[in-house]
Amino acid sequence: MKLEFPSKNMINEYLSLFNKDDRYREAEIAIESLIKNYPHNTSLTSILLKTTVINDLYSTQIFSTFKLAEHIKNTNLDHLLSAGNAEAVDLIARGHGIVTSKSSKEKYLYSFATKYCSWHNQNKYPIYDSFVEKILVAYNNQDSFSDFNKSDLKSYYKFKDVINDFITFYKLEEFNTKQLDKFLWKYGKFKFKI
Repeated sequence: MKLEFPSKNMINEYLSLFNKDDRYREAEIAIESLIKNYPHNTSLTSILLKTTVINDLYSTQIFSTFKLAEHIKNTNLDHLLSAGNAEAVDLIARGHGIVTSKSSKEKYLYSFATKYCSWHNQNKYPIYDSFVEKILVAYNNQDSFSDFNKSDLKSYYKFKDVINDFITFYKLEEFNTKQLDKFLWKYGKFKFKI
């Protein structure tokens, strides 16, 4: 599969497509409003609101949002989130006790955790998603912009490094993290239609 070079014009085109879609634009406005009104993670009620809305609007398929909200409250995340510390993602993704019905193993809530952290500090937390993973792997197979394997993207430290390598290789420094999230997701969704 041939991927288009991610030029400024191409990225702006995909950002425009994203922003013209009512479902995604309005979802972003809703979450932004929620985070603005409840920026901290000390109240179970506010965490439950944020967890439920992010889970629903991003379709992350977490069926125990109350249990996850309790877990997030107990992690004391605010200092990590404001610092952009990647450890915050792992603290949310693990240790919550939510298990899969098939294997009774704890679910790794990585995608949700990146989204939750990103909404609290968008410039420091790029969002991991299956479409983002697929498009990063495809670009790397085509252009060798970074040294990673697909499984490396499930380590948030490595994922952030890969995003930074992508920015540097394609000279995309003028775009912020949120814009690149939207581009990678939208282009990934276009190239890897379900």
